[in-house]
Amino acid sequence: MNTFFEKYARFIVQKRRWVIFAILLVTGFLGSRLMNLQVDMDQDTWVPQSHPFVKTTKTLEKMFGGREIVMIGIAPKNGDIYQPEVLARIARIQHEIENMPEAIRHNVISLAANKVKDIKGSADGLEVQPMMAQVPSTEAEMNTLRERVERNAIYTNSLVSPDHRAAAVIADFKLDYSKPSYEPLMAKIRAIMDRERNADIAVYAAGLPVDFGSFEHNMMQMPMFFGVALLIIMLIQYYSFRSFQGMLLPIVTALLSVIWALGFMGLMGVHMDGLNTTTPILIMAVAAGHSVQILKRYYEDFQRLRTLEPHSDRKWLSQRAVVDCMGHVGPIVGTASVIAIITFYTLTHSEVSSSAHFGFFAGSGVLATLILEMTLIPALRASLPAPKVKETAAEQKTGLLDRMLGALSHGLAGGRAGWILAAGVAVVALLGAGVTFINVDNSLKNFSRPDSLVRTDDAALNGMFGGTNTVFFLVEGLQPDAIKDPKVLKAMDELQKFVTVQPHVGKAMSIVDIVKRLNQAMHGDDPAYFSIPDDKALVAQYLFMYSLSGGPKDFSSYIDGDYKRAAMWVFVKTDSTSYATALHDRAQALIKDKFPAGVTVRMGGSLAQTVAGNNALTQDKWRSVWQMVAVVFILSSLALRSLVGGLFVTLPLTIVVFANFGVMGWLGIPLDMGTMTTAAMAIGIGADYELYLLFRFKEELGRTHDSYQATYRSLVTSGKAVIYVALSIAAGYSFLLTSGFAFYTRLAVMVIATMIVSGFVAVIFLRALTMVFKPRFIYGQHNARAAAGAAIRLEERA
Repeated sequence: MNTFFEKYARFIVQKRRWVIFAILLVTGFLGSRLMNLQVDMDQDTWVPQSHPFVKTTKTLEKMFGGREIVMIGIAPKNGDIYQPEVLARIARIQHEIENMPEAIRHNVISLAANKVKDIKGSADGLEVQPMMAQVPSTEAEMNTLRERVERNAIYTNSLVSPDHRAAAVIADFKLDYSKPSYEPLMAKIRAIMDRERNADIAVYAAGLPVDFGSFEHNMMQMPMFFGVALLIIMLIQYYSFRSFQGMLLPIVTALLSVIWALGFMGLMGVHMDGLNTTTPILIMAVAAGHSVQILKRYYEDFQRLRTLEPHSDRKWLSQRAVVDCMGHVGPIVGTASVIAIITFYTLTHSEVSSSAHFGFFAGSGVLATLILEMTLIPALRASLPAPKVKETAAEQKTGLLDRMLGALSHGLAGGRAGWILAAGVAVVALLGAGVTFINVDNSLKNFSRPDSLVRTDDAALNGMFGGTNTVFFLVEGLQPDAIKDPKVLKAMDELQKFVTVQPHVGKAMSIVDIVKRLNQAMHGDDPAYFSIPDDKALVAQYLFMYSLSGGPKDFSSYIDGDYKRAAMWVFVKTDSTSYATALHDRAQALIKDKFPAGVTVRMGGSLAQTVAGNNALTQDKWRSVWQMVAVVFILSSLALRSLVGGLFVTLPLTIVVFANFGVMGWLGIPLDMGTMTTAAMAIGIGADYELYLLFRFKEELGRTHDSYQATYRSLVTSGKAVIYVALSIAAGYSFLLTSGFAFYTRLAVMVIATMIVSGFVAVIFLRALTMVFKPRFIYGQHNARAAAGAAIRLEERA
């Protein structure tokens, strides 16, 4: 392999101008595909489409809407809502929302909505009138409105707060899901809200579109974060090489890798989503890191050749160094990159689109990095002037990090490897113990900080009304008019009463409330008749009588046209997926017991969809992690020609993943779609660290037959480069800590922690493991001679 890569590098050096020209052509082509790249905010990208909750939600959306619900609250700071100024604002917001092209008109409800009716018994039988056909202007009209609201309990805690100090407009929207975008929708809604807000009246908004709109808004800031990350990585590269050439080559490779990956996504029609907004930083950091390994070796080989042939032409020596460098590190870069590419691409089989997109994006980025490092770096390095004396001198200079690695080498080869290994195991065990505290939750609201407008508005509305999060129960019969059966309606009433008394549930509403109110109205508003009649024909008669005065779409949010399916709305004060799962599970016993045969009840809605995403996270992601570990084991075993070698690569990676989840538990960071990707990063990138160090140690051992020298040389070369790579990735993500978006800050914390643990495990734990067990795939025939050589060297140093 070394000979092959030397021949290959010699060809690249000879054809360097053509190589650079070809790279520019490919870059131009893929760069032109960036215009095809689409940012996808569709919530479907976060959930598995085969999950029962998701299928139910699709049915609910088709029949009743209810997917993109926004609650707008209007609250006077003094007095109740029965003031002309307050009610006029409700009417204006209702009218303006209804006329938005994205609004599902018949699903926009408030006291001012035409479909929101007052049901009242009369001498003639039944009166059905709009709750507020026009804004009351007199005290008598205000009192009439108050009486209407109070006798129609279905609207208390949904459209009017129990204390009558706040009112709500609940709006449902439909987006263009071929290119969904929440930010423009929320900009229109907030413009309407801003016109109605003043010093005396507060206006709030909450709901899934609000959460996604906030996510999309923060996504738009990612170019700035990418630019800052670029500057940080450039500073680290300059510190690493102490030269502009050493800094610019990795950065050029990194930037082109990002352009290629993004262009390839545009070419293949793969969308960008919220999970992938930070992936360009990852690709840039990984590309820069691989370049560091190559260029560090180039400087070593150039200095070696210049020492051997001090009078030779420096340009010629530089080109020879490029060839020697690629011969040494080419096989390692190729092997490590192929492993990372395959491990990331395994995620593309995920049923969750955002996870699959991450795997495709990260895998494509590493593939682009591999191509560029095998072509552009040797071609550019051979074209540039040879390093100056001060550059090579800076490379040879021993700094604090070198001295620290030297001390570590002395400890590892001096009989203290066992103690170092034990200490490493203890540290990892301590970190890993945090796994017992980990919480799996994909709460979208928790992606924002507690003091953000998203969270404060949500908290205010949850305090006033039944809840800003929705769960639906879809009730389906076998025949038309199945829902008119009193047995079905009474079972729905039992379910509704059951969920209403559950923690965090503030309101449940369905056709049951309408039927009960009709029965009460037909019996002189006697509270004793607020119940479901026993006669199906009577139920049908009540509904027919209502239809004579009511509108054809008054019940469209609760029942389909032939009364075969019904939707029960449940308003919840939390978007915790673990809570929603528990609510579903608790309801199952009642559903089995109360509903007649042939009637099915399924849960759906926005919160239920998030539960489906949570289930995918705990099942699909764990499967993906172990799948990636298996791929690393197989490929590294082949690369090292040893099953034990495969274990020496994968064991540290599993330790890193274990510690990674432990850190999340200790810090109280929930396991969600964002933080889970750090496990994939730990495997895809960590494998590089292990392979670089194992190959370099084996090379130095074969050259020196001395464990101490092999340990020292591998640590101050590849080990130091590993530290710079980990530092580059951690520093690149560190600026996200300044973001006002908790999703990004949590991701940054976990990436930084993962890089620290990965570097620790690679540089210390793996080295100690190698020294303690002395595996044959590394030592082979050098075992005895290496151990003896190390002992002699250490005695001499002592």
